[in-house]
Amino acid sequence: MNKETQEQRCGSWRRDSGSVAIIVALSLVMLVGFSALGTETVFVLYKQRQMQSVATSAALAGATALMTGHPVNLATESLAVAATAGFANGTGGTTVTVNHPPLAGNYVGNANAVEVVIGQPQTLPLSSMFYSGAWNISVRAVATAGSSANACALELDTSNTTGVTISNGATVTLNQCGLGVNANGSSALAVSGGAVLNTKSVSVSGSASVTNGGVINATNGVKTAQPAIADPYSGVTVPSGSGCKYGALPNSPLNLTHSNSGTQTLNADGVYCGGLSMTNDAVVVMNPGVYIINGGSFSVGGAVQLSGTGVTIVLTGTGSNYATATIGNGATVVLSAPTTGTTEGLVFFQDPKAPNSGTNNFEGGASETLTGALYFPSQTVIYSNGTNSSATCTQLVAWHLQYVGGSVFNSSCSGTGVSTIGASPSALVE
Repeated sequence: MNKETQEQRCGSWRRDSGSVAIIVALSLVMLVGFSALGTETVFVLYKQRQMQSVATSAALAGATALMTGHPVNLATESLAVAATAGFANGTGGTTVTVNHPPLAGNYVGNANAVEVVIGQPQTLPLSSMFYSGAWNISVRAVATAGSSANACALELDTSNTTGVTISNGATVTLNQCGLGVNANGSSALAVSGGAVLNTKSVSVSGSASVTNGGVINATNGVKTAQPAIADPYSGVTVPSGSGCKYGALPNSPLNLTHSNSGTQTLNADGVYCGGLSMTNDAVVVMNPGVYIINGGSFSVGGAVQLSGTGVTIVLTGTGSNYATATIGNGATVVLSAPTTGTTEGLVFFQDPKAPNSGTNNFEGGASETLTGALYFPSQTVIYSNGTNSSATCTQLVAWHLQYVGGSVFNSSCSGTGVSTIGASPSALVE
């Protein structure tokens, strides 16, 4: 090999080595660049997730403020939650927008929903080589307000109608509890004629109408356009029975009147067909158990004294003959529901199949101490003429409610077996 050829080969090797070095150097730059871009991408994803979590918390906080009424300006609560988490509106380019009702999504215009939108610019050094300007991250969350009604009176019909009527000088006092109205009409709750509703809270799916001297005193305010409150006893199975041990169908009730022998005792050992009637100063004790009234009426009046512990009165029937309840004419009634078993918490339990046309009347100055729930899911309940319920725990759940006389309900229900009405948490929906 001559000297010239050797030098040519050496020069070629040096040139190849230099090319490889350049390629390696460029490859390293690219690898470092892609690694850096990957790191920035991970950072963006992390930041977006962090912002989404904050938006969710802020929306739920706003919905809870809407539910409770505190603070009145719910945006204040949402902004405070976002700021505490490091996303203060107007700081470092951060924007936190609270919309009530929402301006986008499936809940546009929904007065029971709160929308929170958070935006924040991010400076990404390497990404800026390919894109000029800041990278803007934006997230959004929507929450609906729950219910703090803690109601002791609930109207169930959700149609466009008047569900609760308080009129003609009636005074309805719901001590430490609220009123729930599921009707969605423009006068879903109608208070008129000098009537007064004293309550802790009012939750109405539609609107409330207060006319002709009517008054609503609600500690936590009247909230309209609210979601319907769930029926707390919808899952209870109607107790069944067969035959007729007492009375006869269709309308031949067992009648109890004044007895010279004193107290008369009833047992839950068979079906009462055609109803059960108590009149004329009768003194009656109902032993514990589930009393099935098939058709007719459960009627108590004429200064009757009726008492019982651990009692559920089931009003059922067939066709159009479903039992109803009437208590009035100066009767004194002291009944408490079972605290265990399939009908726990229920004093009156009307079959949901009963026709809407029926009415149940608590009237005539009766003195009632009914501990538990009065459940009439498909019929109207009317309170009139000064009927007073003095139990520390009384619930009333009915298709429609009418008050035309004074009545008092209480919600100190700890340990009585009743179900909570209307208390539900705020929920994230978008």
